[in-house]
Amino acid sequence: MKKIFWTSIYSGKKLMLWCVYLIFVLYIVKLVITTEQTGAKLIFAVIGAIVVSVVLLFEYLKRKYDHMIYSLAMDCSIPQAEALKQQLIEKDIFHGFRRSIYIFDALLLLDKGDYQGCLNHLAAHEAFFRSTYDYLFIYYHTQLHCYYFLNQHEQAEQVLPALLKLKQLKKKQLSGLYSWEEIEGIKFYLQGRNKKSVEAFERVDTTLLNNREQAYLFYMMGRSQLAAGHLAEGNRLIKEARLIGTTLHIKTVGA
Repeated sequence: MKKIFWTSIYSGKKLMLWCVYLIFVLYIVKLVITTEQTGAKLIFAVIGAIVVSVVLLFEYLKRKYDHMIYSLAMDCSIPQAEALKQQLIEKDIFHGFRRSIYIFDALLLLDKGDYQGCLNHLAAHEAFFRSTYDYLFIYYHTQLHCYYFLNQHEQAEQVLPALLKLKQLKKKQLSGLYSWEEIEGIKFYLQGRNKKSVEAFERVDTTLLNNREQAYLFYMMGRSQLAAGHLAEGNRLIKEARLIGTTLHIKTVGA
């Protein structure tokens, strides 16, 4: 059901966009047909051809990028996502997706379990991640996860105030898709308040999460359950996280 929901949104946006492109093409064709001067016809035809070529290239690359993100977010397939990333880089002759790759690489390094490498990547591109509130959230949220999995609780707790400060922003300034309950669950776990951590994790609306996000949620909830002494439930959640996570590092790392 969740897959159908996200696919429907994506397809709807694409349909509207292609309608706009079609209107533009029809307009150019009309200009070429109705214009009497040969020189003007040629100019309109050349401009139209250039614009359409650039648009088609962009749409091809955007589709490749979306497929790359989908491979990581829904299929949780690191090898497939990396292969698509390489294809995108090779064909992105104008480097239009270079900055988007910064975000993808941060998620990819986290998923591969290279937590220190992920932190280094975030630090190297900090200026980019501070360019918008959404990117800044990703910056701090990814840092939090890295420190969480490195068991560096003190550093993780230092990230929390910056994240919670973003929560105070107006709705229009920050996307509403983020799960503050998950962040709260991590906070309580770091403080050793495992029962409260589980309660916070359980308040997360999993219907809004992709498979990658679900895998991390269940894994962290499982760790909190284990820490609270609920071994059976903790192991069940971790097993479910690893089943969903497919190739993510949490599939092999110990609890």
